[in-house]
Amino acid sequence: MSFKRRTALKTGLAVMAGGLAMPFIARTGFAATPVRTLKLVLSDTVAHPVYGVCKRFAENVAKKTDGAIGVDVFGVGQLGSQVNMLTGMQTGIVDLCAHTSGFVQTLYPSFMVVDLPFLFSDVEKAQKMLDGPVGARLLGELPSKGVYGLSYGWWGWRVVDAASRAVAEPTDMQGLKVRVQPGAIYAAMFTTLKAIPVQIDLSEVYLALSQNTVGAIEVPIISVVANKYDEVVKAITNTNHVYNTGVMMASKRNLDLLDKQYQEAIRQAAIEMTPDWRQTVAEASAQAATSLAAKGVKMVEADRPAYRKALEPVYQQFRTVIGADLMDAVITAAS
Repeated sequence: MSFKRRTALKTGLAVMAGGLAMPFIARTGFAATPVRTLKLVLSDTVAHPVYGVCKRFAENVAKKTDGAIGVDVFGVGQLGSQVNMLTGMQTGIVDLCAHTSGFVQTLYPSFMVVDLPFLFSDVEKAQKMLDGPVGARLLGELPSKGVYGLSYGWWGWRVVDAASRAVAEPTDMQGLKVRVQPGAIYAAMFTTLKAIPVQIDLSEVYLALSQNTVGAIEVPIISVVANKYDEVVKAITNTNHVYNTGVMMASKRNLDLLDKQYQEAIRQAAIEMTPDWRQTVAEASAQAATSLAAKGVKMVEADRPAYRKALEPVYQQFRTVIGADLMDAVITAAS
């Protein structure tokens, strides 16, 4: 073999070895194929503003991992129902999920403490509690259920959206069929008001309203616009009965399989997602209120003190389930 040929062969092998030893080199611009692509699902449609927040989270993960970890974002119904999203994380079918506290409590009942009716009087108090030691305590319980709680977000204030009448006073709720989330505290809330709570998946709500299967729903006004419920909803009562905490979560079994550097990147991106999530929802809520009023949807303010008093029995009903110590800590932090 000639000297030139031996030199060329050695050079080629050295280049090949270098390429194999450094698989993540030259990922600038994220042109390379990700080492792993994760599935993130949110508990609303792709028309909801939080879909954009999740897309920006995905971009941040790609940036922090230099393109090694990709994240595909799906809306409700694309990878299963709202309930299946949580079981999907436990089994590893779903990697990441942006969901509401009302569904998280089906895994971890004590989490219902953040959904106590009229617990928070304003946004600032809710966020201060969630961002403090009590909020960290709640997230710290989730790994035992096969899920990591990464950070908090917000879906907006929950209000009562009715196909016919407004419900400004607690007595107005009597006999009204209301679609609620599966969390036990929601059923108790409306039962206490002598309404009739009905559990229906989000994908079936529009049909239920249009066919009078239910007379009202209790979702943030952003969801009314995103899901076109305003085509059947005629009156919205601004009860603001629940802050509607959002939780960014990850499948424990799947996140643990990733290299530590990627796990940390995802966790950090989730924390950085929180202010974007909250601001996006606040702005979209204001825009939705203006849009709904312009379409002729009746907007009514609720008698919140009267509602809060009427729902006091719910606090006592769930004190044992939640735990007296945790309930008292949350109430103190929320005051």
